[in-house]
Amino acid sequence: MKTPTIRKAAALLLVLSLAMLCACAPRYIGEERAKQAGLTLLRQAFGVTAQDAHVEYYDRAGSSAVDNTEVSPNGTTPTQIYIVTISDPTIQEDLYYAEVDAKSGVAYYASKNEWLFAAPDKQQIASGNDTKNNAESVQISEDGTKTVASNWVKRCFQKEVALISADGCCQRDCVFSPRASICYFVTFADGAQYRVGFSWPAMDLNEVQVLEEK
Repeated sequence: MKTPTIRKAAALLLVLSLAMLCACAPRYIGEERAKQAGLTLLRQAFGVTAQDAHVEYYDRAGSSAVDNTEVSPNGTTPTQIYIVTISDPTIQEDLYYAEVDAKSGVAYYASKNEWLFAAPDKQQIASGNDTKNNAESVQISEDGTKTVASNWVKRCFQKEVALISADGCCQRDCVFSPRASICYFVTFADGAQYRVGFSWPAMDLNEVQVLEEK
């Protein structure tokens, strides 16, 4: 007579255990939502018109691919992400790349392949060569390029820029390259904070990192 009661108790215990397991397991947004979030950021940053992309879940451990900082469970860099890419099969390269937090669904990083960077014109190259790669020649954060960067992000993200400051100095892509990279920290009027990277001297946006969104 006690057997059915024991079976019912065991079944109830099993159900409760499964419920607790499901409640404790991390809930991810799924590939479709990740794809839409990644495409939205790529569209804002680079004007991408693609409606489809490749999505892959990635469990990151060690250092962040974005800023090379150590990833920890309590850190700000997510360890469970979806990678969203748009590729060109003719050159077998990813043209656009985005990372999406697998838990929150926030697309927090986007970049584009250097194949898509705007080429500096001849006058800009000549100006760069005249400086003999002097580091002072790339200290451009306080001149017109800062205004260009501000206007660019304002146009891309449809937000008023409250503050923009250079993230250190610029760095040439290689010793003899006419192109360098410069990054800015941007604080928008709504409190959102982004880090944006431009190729110089063309001032072409090539990287966006969402530090804090409002």
